Amino acid sequence: MSEDDSEWIIESIVGYLGSPEWVIPVTDFMENKCTVFDDEDENKLSYTEIHQQYKKLAEKLLENYMQEVGINEQQFLDACTSPFAKSQSLQPMFQPVLATDDFQMFRSLMVQKNMELQLQALRVIKEKN
Repeated sequence: MSEDDSEWIIESIVGYLGSPEWVIPVTDFMENKCTVFDDEDENKLSYTEIHQQYKKLAEKLLENYMQEVGINEQQFLDACTSPFAKSQSLQPMFQPVLATDDFQMFRSLMVQKNMELQLQALRVIKEKN
């Protein structure tokens, strides 16, 4: 795959990862499931089950996207592991994708989301008082 190919593929993937088609289902999933994740060292069995559900969701969304734009899995993987995709500015975009195969990354995203939701709830309570 030439560098030009990987560049348009990466730009396309970044566009998709920023689109409502990806963001809404992934965010909804994380917000609905993150409450069981805490900051303790111990991994619970439920974490693994939720990770499997997340993996299925993300893979289905990504498969639909790849079919739509006409790229294969190898092109997608090459683009996701390219130096451009690993740049500081794009890393947050790719984390939810990489979290499908990286349980620790997934867990830290879920713990982070749980904390964000708790902070939002505290802000709402403060505003009401």
